[in-house]
Amino acid sequence: MSFSRQPHHSMSRRQFVASTAAGAFLFGTGAAGCSFFSTTPSQRQPAAGQGTDAPARAALEAPTLTRRVEAGDLPPLKDRLPERPKVEQPLTTAGRYGGTLRGVAFGPDTSNDLQTAMVPGLFRFSHDLVDRSPEVAESFELSADMKTCVFRFRKGMRWSDGEPFTADDVMFYFEDWQFDKDVSPVLSDDWAPGGEPMRVQRVDEFTVRFEFAIPYPGFALLQDTGRPATPYVPKHFLRDFHPRYNRDAAAEAKAASFQNWQDRFLHYAESDWGEQAPERPVLGPWMPVGNDQQRQRYQRNPYYWKVDSEGSQLPYVDEVVVDYINDVELLVLKALAGEVDVSALSLEPVQFPVLKKGEQQGNFRALRMSSVRGSEVAVAFNQVHKDPVLRRIFNDVRFRQAASVAINREEINRLVFLGQGTPRQATINEEASFFKPDWARHFAQFDPDLANQLLDEMGLNERNAAGIRLRSDGRPMGFQLEFTPLEGPKGPVAELVVEHWRRVGLDVRASPREKNSLVARLEAGAHDASAWHVERQLERAAYSSRTYVRPGGDSVLTYAHDWRVWFETGGEAGTEPPEEAKELEAAFNEWPRYAMGSPEYRRTAQKIYDLVAETLWVIGTVGQGIAPVTVTNDLENVFTEAVLQGEDRVWWGGDNWIWLPHRAEQWFFRSGR
Repeated sequence: MSFSRQPHHSMSRRQFVASTAAGAFLFGTGAAGCSFFSTTPSQRQPAAGQGTDAPARAALEAPTLTRRVEAGDLPPLKDRLPERPKVEQPLTTAGRYGGTLRGVAFGPDTSNDLQTAMVPGLFRFSHDLVDRSPEVAESFELSADMKTCVFRFRKGMRWSDGEPFTADDVMFYFEDWQFDKDVSPVLSDDWAPGGEPMRVQRVDEFTVRFEFAIPYPGFALLQDTGRPATPYVPKHFLRDFHPRYNRDAAAEAKAASFQNWQDRFLHYAESDWGEQAPERPVLGPWMPVGNDQQRQRYQRNPYYWKVDSEGSQLPYVDEVVVDYINDVELLVLKALAGEVDVSALSLEPVQFPVLKKGEQQGNFRALRMSSVRGSEVAVAFNQVHKDPVLRRIFNDVRFRQAASVAINREEINRLVFLGQGTPRQATINEEASFFKPDWARHFAQFDPDLANQLLDEMGLNERNAAGIRLRSDGRPMGFQLEFTPLEGPKGPVAELVVEHWRRVGLDVRASPREKNSLVARLEAGAHDASAWHVERQLERAAYSSRTYVRPGGDSVLTYAHDWRVWFETGGEAGTEPPEEAKELEAAFNEWPRYAMGSPEYRRTAQKIYDLVAETLWVIGTVGQGIAPVTVTNDLENVFTEAVLQGEDRVWWGGDNWIWLPHRAEQWFFRSGR
């Protein structure tokens, strides 16, 4: 199986971004602003697999829903769809109703493959982030000066409990959550471009206007690609948990065993990961109906706002079941036994040959996608360590350079990634319009002699009888590399990295940790070093999220939480970062002021990634490897034949939210099962 070197689109990412400019990057320019759609729905003829909008037609529905309508338990379909439902053109053919999608998760606190397919964002992006199509947002306009953005939502859309979705749900999200300091003490800088909170105004029942102090084409609601932007919550449900609307909210929260009303409010407001609250209404194709210690269960949303090209309400599949498992090996065994319909999130490249060999036995296809990760596993040292000696060592860029060149990336690629990855630093994807190969190569060569030289120059030139370097206080230079064994081969890579470091006199242990406990240690600055992946490095994803390689880090690569606190509080709390961190943070904040493809955009991007390379706070190993995926043979409309045959390259990972570009609502089982 081989990949073509370009995505399936007629122009490459470089060509696409280079062709956009400040006035036209939203696919059309007008005197009053930029309109997302340049034609009416009836004029467009979508290509296979692309969604569109159209006036509602006589539509069909799942037999289970028809029976509920006949029993008087549910309104007729015409009263459940919006005036202009989203029309999804099936990838290959219109489907049939029925069946249960089966997936797995590693516990109630983690996300899973099938959950990534359910997110109803404002927009949906293609796998390479070039194409964008409307979802919950029917359209938007960004003003010519890029200081105002207006969103229009679908009239008549409903939550899964049948209550109307309106602009009030968006206003509640901002006024009573994001801008409410009792719930969110620190305002996300996504909502404060130029350091000034944006203004949010309800124009009418289905229109919301956002106003910014500065030009803001990188507005998160326009550009977010990973988990897509969902700036709304069911106000009719959540208002009872907020004291602004219910003076007994605090007492009721205590009675319900929550610590305070904020915990109860966020429990339901953020209920879209892991173990979801069945009582909380959703907009997705399936709604949670129950969970226990063994599994999560979902059923079709009877008010889902999409239909196929023949007028049939989506989704085709009736139910979703996600079983909990203990480890990746069990996931492989379940795939080989034909007990999982789709899987990808935690599969590792070394498992691909086993999966490929077991295709016929398990009645599935094992496919190789292209990982979006700038580094499949990266490492970062604690820059605010409580031990002053280790803090001084970790803050010395020579130590980070030495640690980087001591890593044998070719060996890691060969042993862990089947030789299919790219030895590189944790930097932007190679197809970015402003990519420089030097960023990927910066101190990424295997050179133990240089590593020893740099460590000696730092003063770590004395060793004990075991060959371990000694710190300035005479203690052995030892520490732990902590990691979470999820979402890729963290353990195997960590073990190889610490072995490489031992060869240059560093006594390091690879220590697995449960994710939540490790994140708590990172945020407390109680760790030595951590390992995790670096994603959001496809160009639009890097532009919109700006995480992982940002000063202070992110997720399990949070290497200076106190720096982030300092930035977020304007210096009122946390630890003041060094000047190079301030310079990098300023560049990250400046970047979204410029439209993709503009000269200013490119100049700022190059400054950012020059600094990322120079500081080397995050050290990459191997990136852009293969991402194994399995799909049962009975499931239709998932991938084109060109993808199944390995002729088209598909980017895969958190940048485009795993399964989301592949539109699970139009999947169906050939057998109907």
